[in-house]
Amino acid sequence: MRSFRRVVETDATVEEVFGVLSGAEWAAQRAEHLGDDSKLVSREVGDDGSVELVISRALPAGVPGFLQRFLPSEPRALTKDFWGPLVDGVRRATWSADIAGAPASLTGTMTIEPLPTGGNRHTIEGACRVNVPLIGGKAESFIAEQCGRLADAEAEVVRTVLAG
Repeated sequence: MRSFRRVVETDATVEEVFGVLSGAEWAAQRAEHLGDDSKLVSREVGDDGSVELVISRALPAGVPGFLQRFLPSEPRALTKDFWGPLVDGVRRATWSADIAGAPASLTGTMTIEPLPTGGNRHTIEGACRVNVPLIGGKAESFIAEQCGRLADAEAEVVRTVLAG
């Protein structure tokens, strides 16, 4: 299993960042800025302010040859984010990503918390496991690196959206 962690700080409030990451427009905003063909599958808002967001997106180009044979011909990832209610000024989420037919699992957490000086800290953590003998570790390293890059790119989309 390989892990990754990204921490992003912005001047926005916790609820402003949460509003972007859990909004009905998030898939379209990602698609526009990242070109990943993101599509909203479902969005459910709980009475307590929790949000479950499911998005389908194309995998990025450049998957190494040793991984290609484990992917469907038109690979898409289905991501599920479950944001809990606001508790003590903090939003927490669990997330997962599934690629149908691929022998990999990706899961993690996100936290958006206020900073004492204003603004927020958004922490994204995740882990991937690839169940393929001999190449699993190499595949996990590649996927964890790509997930970290995606988290960085999404942070830029959030900044752009918040800047208007």
